[in-house]
Amino acid sequence: MGRIKTTLAALFIALLATSALSQAQSDSARPLDPGFKERAAAHVRYLAGLGSRVAGTEGESKAAGYIKEQMEKAGLSVAVEPFQFQSFVLESALLRVEDEKAEIPRLGFNPYSGGDTRTGELAFVESTDDMPAIMKSELDDKIVVTTEAANFYRLALFKKPRAVVFLSRQEFDRLKAGGTRSGEISFRGKLIRTSSANIVGTLAPGPGAGREVILSAHFDSWKGPGANDNASGVAVLLELARHFRSLKTPPPFSMRFVAFGAEELGMLGAKAYLERHQSELQNCELLFNIDTVGGDKAIFAETRGGVRGVPKKPESQLPKDLNDKATNDLDGRWMLLGPDQRPLLLSSNVPEWLRAAVSDAGKDLGLEITAANGMGSDHRVFMQAGIVATNIAISGAKTHSPEDMPESVSADSLEKAARIVSAVVEKAGRVAK
Repeated sequence: MGRIKTTLAALFIALLATSALSQAQSDSARPLDPGFKERAAAHVRYLAGLGSRVAGTEGESKAAGYIKEQMEKAGLSVAVEPFQFQSFVLESALLRVEDEKAEIPRLGFNPYSGGDTRTGELAFVESTDDMPAIMKSELDDKIVVTTEAANFYRLALFKKPRAVVFLSRQEFDRLKAGGTRSGEISFRGKLIRTSSANIVGTLAPGPGAGREVILSAHFDSWKGPGANDNASGVAVLLELARHFRSLKTPPPFSMRFVAFGAEELGMLGAKAYLERHQSELQNCELLFNIDTVGGDKAIFAETRGGVRGVPKKPESQLPKDLNDKATNDLDGRWMLLGPDQRPLLLSSNVPEWLRAAVSDAGKDLGLEITAANGMGSDHRVFMQAGIVATNIAISGAKTHSPEDMPESVSADSLEKAARIVSAVVEKAGRVAK
């Protein structure tokens, strides 16, 4: 009898919780249909089943075809927007210091500037978290040698080195002990031109057609089948397209659902989209990007950066000649250095209304959302250009790994991410421009 009472009490509490959640959802966003997460999980299984979706490969092309087909089934008007980009395959790299030499496991430089050597004065930078010390160092136009991977990013943002060489501690100490002030980097590799595409689905606008909201996710993968990174985001994107298309009362703005290609090589699809659509993006009130939402742990949204480092009118701050060039390779052998990339990493465009909308959505849905800053995905391309943008991710699943399989993706998390995004979109519709 006691067990029955306990069971009934638990059932009653669960019903109250369900009722409260339903009421919260009705206050913030129209509910998703019951089949949402099953269909989203099916998208993840299909896309991951294609295998690797590296930009420019058959796997990525098949994924693009599937996304186009699913957007059309959802009732969107769909356009395929191809773009070309250049990348570099680094085959080998050596640092020569007089008669000594060391293989370079990771190199920061510009492979697009020609030649196969880089010579210059050496600067050995010890591993440190002391940013003021790095800022005070005279490192511009020098070959900087370090054992700290994080220094790649610090140097790229705040200095103008000719190159950055990452070495093991043993090799670093050996070459530094020689006291030589100059060195030469020699490398072998090849430039490759590749094609990818963005898939753009447009929902026929309701009242207020001059306003626009964009939902986005990238569909390429790296080092694995990419179930979480980022078939999960694409799955949510596709099912949100179906959701908003099914509403009897459409949102008070037009909506685009954009699947970006070639994110992993430097957000190249996002850069291509910005360059192609820059004038009409002046009407974009929000871009909400969805990337790696398959985990079962903490929910993160980019809402902590505020508004900083953005232009007065929507326009890219990135060098146009680098928009179609990869900024890294998929093996981690090299990355593109240059302060020209600084706006991409330091800009933020999260006004107070968006921060509040995300926070309120979490409270309405009974979900804890951690405010993040500096999340690395396609939304950053639009932030630096002055477009209001944010990103959502849910931790707890693999990325950039052969283990990033559908079994590790939580269907419940796909639904949670969709509820948050749809709630924020609904709130965006009530915000006066």
